[in-house]
Amino acid sequence: MALRGAAARRYAQAVFDLAKEAGSGEGSLDQWLADLRTLSNLFGSDAAVDMLEDPKVTRDAQIRIIDDMITKVKVGPLASNFVKLLVQRGRLASLPRITEIFGEMYNREKGIVIADVTTAVPLDEAHRKDVADRISRMTGKTVELRMHTDPNILGGIITRIGDELIDASVASRLAQLAERLA
Repeated sequence: MALRGAAARRYAQAVFDLAKEAGSGEGSLDQWLADLRTLSNLFGSDAAVDMLEDPKVTRDAQIRIIDDMITKVKVGPLASNFVKLLVQRGRLASLPRITEIFGEMYNREKGIVIADVTTAVPLDEAHRKDVADRISRMTGKTVELRMHTDPNILGGIITRIGDELIDASVASRLAQLAERLA
């Protein structure tokens, strides 16, 4: 597994360097991120990997299958060739991990942090924007929220940004109060 992760990191880094070199437009960071996500959804399943990396399937048949599947979605020619390269090298199973690593590199480059936010009830758009703005002021970065709900926290909010956890839930405050009273 470590080898697969190392290979995925090398591929992600190569694609990232290629995208940075391209600047804006075709082959840009934004385009590559969108293309990798699309391709990962299309080819990231075990069934797709098994079918395309089956030794009985000829190289020409693999290319035809990939081309047929890609015509149904919109990806650039560089990304299309990248998938073909992964199949040729027997690395298609690494595509979801490559996409994930590329996304992390993209976020670092663009100054974006991912905040996992848990609330007792779903937040409306105005409250989500307020939470994102507050986290953005705290971190000094652009924030992308991943919202979760958990009625067990009773109220308040729990935020995780990387390794940092900010627990401002009612359940946590009640537990702290009970601890102090005991």
